[in-house]
Amino acid sequence: MIKLSFRKNLIYLLLCIISYLLRRTLSIVISENFGLDNSLIFCFLMFLGEIVGGLVIYRKQISFLNKTKKKEQNNLAYKYGKKKAELKRADKWPKITILIYFASFFDLIEFIILYNFIPKIADLSATSTLRLCCIITITSSIFCYYTLRFKIGKHQIFSLVIIAICLSIITTFEFIYKPKDIYLGNYILSYLFIICYYIFLSFTDVTERYLYDYNFLNPLFILMTEGISGFITTLLYSIYQNPFKEIEIIKKDIGISKFIILIILLVLYSFISSFVNIYKILCNILYSPMTKSLGAFFLNSGFIIYHFIQKNDFLIDGKSNFFYFIINLVFSILIDFLALIYSEFVILNFCGLADDTHIGIAHRANKVEEIEMVCNKIEEGDYIYSINTYNEDENDINTNNSKQ
Repeated sequence: MIKLSFRKNLIYLLLCIISYLLRRTLSIVISENFGLDNSLIFCFLMFLGEIVGGLVIYRKQISFLNKTKKKEQNNLAYKYGKKKAELKRADKWPKITILIYFASFFDLIEFIILYNFIPKIADLSATSTLRLCCIITITSSIFCYYTLRFKIGKHQIFSLVIIAICLSIITTFEFIYKPKDIYLGNYILSYLFIICYYIFLSFTDVTERYLYDYNFLNPLFILMTEGISGFITTLLYSIYQNPFKEIEIIKKDIGISKFIILIILLVLYSFISSFVNIYKILCNILYSPMTKSLGAFFLNSGFIIYHFIQKNDFLIDGKSNFFYFIINLVFSILIDFLALIYSEFVILNFCGLADDTHIGIAHRANKVEEIEMVCNKIEEGDYIYSINTYNEDENDINTNNSKQ
């Protein structure tokens, strides 16, 4: 009934999930020990990680290709790669530049929405955005279907419908257990901003995939140029909101020794961010924007448990509500399972849900090949039989003639 599918290049998705978890953990450590939270400095560090990580690996890749180019000029693979590189791009460089800028601009807008707008509107729980992460799978599916012409199979439709039902139940409980001190209008507006946040994330992912599929750009080149564009845009935005003042205030409060530790942790945050974005764009290209979203919310249940134990989430009248916590934990695990079904890492072999998966397609292809082989054998057998029959008849005629 249920099959596990271990697909090739799964290592990139695993590393994407691990790097996401490490960065999330590090941000919690910095927030709880140094009080540095919702700061624009993290956006600077993220874009800096994109620039450095993308540039270093892109240069190594180009260097490797240049070395192998001389050895493999007569190789069929090299000729094919050269032919592919010469394919005509769908867009000219002005449009490509605009798309890259908007992809980085969406990153900045996501940060502003999540850390500037929402906290000022309503004081939401610590894991409210994590619980709604599945929105990105739904929105990315819609964008990829209409813009990139991705096909959606039965198992994916099944997953999306159940994910949407889970999302509606989670949202319903959010409003049932709404804090009394938050105005309903502000509460609704804050959740609308969360939806916008994930829509912008989908825009970024789909734009990156479009640049690769239709304009044949190197993913690491896309990442590097996004980082440069985003860093410049964030620098301009910092004129309005200067994050370095907050750093100076923290330095005075914690002293020089703890401040050095903070700087080390911030550098580590930028370093991990480079890996997050490298594996994110590789998963986006190798798999799909929907599979890449697994890295963003897979195993979020661990953070939900952590915040419940810390007693800073799922609070009703200042006390932890166990039922509220269990409902969100169960649906978080269920959404992870459904995302695995969507991405074909788990295959349900009933009601035709396996028909449109890579295993189902391969099974049908093998059946077609077997049928063709049988047909060919039958045709060859009939041909041989007809020749033998003709030869036997001719021999009989010759024998009769000789007797006469």
